[in-house]
Amino acid sequence: MASAGLYGVVLDHAHPHEVAAAPASLISETAKMVCLNSGVSAAGCHSKLILGGIALVGVGAAIGFFACKKASCCSTRVNKKIKLGESKVADTVDLEDIGEKKAFCRCWKSEKWPYCDGSHGKHNKETGDNLGPLIVKKKE
Repeated sequence: MASAGLYGVVLDHAHPHEVAAAPASLISETAKMVCLNSGVSAAGCHSKLILGGIALVGVGAAIGFFACKKASCCSTRVNKKIKLGESKVADTVDLEDIGEKKAFCRCWKSEKWPYCDGSHGKHNKETGDNLGPLIVKKKE
């Protein structure tokens, strides 16, 4: 048993799991109907549809670009916890306080700032980075 389906396409109900493919002429006719109903020539209508699609893709790309740029701009700070209220972090250590050897933090994660406490090890495992301390020792 056959019946007229959407846009007059004849569907065969003998095989309910099969979907009739819309012929290319039907798609072309549908496009013509849309363009003709808009009061513009078919060529002008298609040009407007193409330009509209290009504009939509351009706007989407611009939004994606600026969203990505905004998301990445704020994560560039390295020091996230040591003397954040100061415009620049600078510490002085007397040579007499160093003794034979001291390791100074360069990862900005140490709880014993300015000395290294090994916090860079966890950071290196998480990020694949290769941070390490500055080691100062007396000349032999």
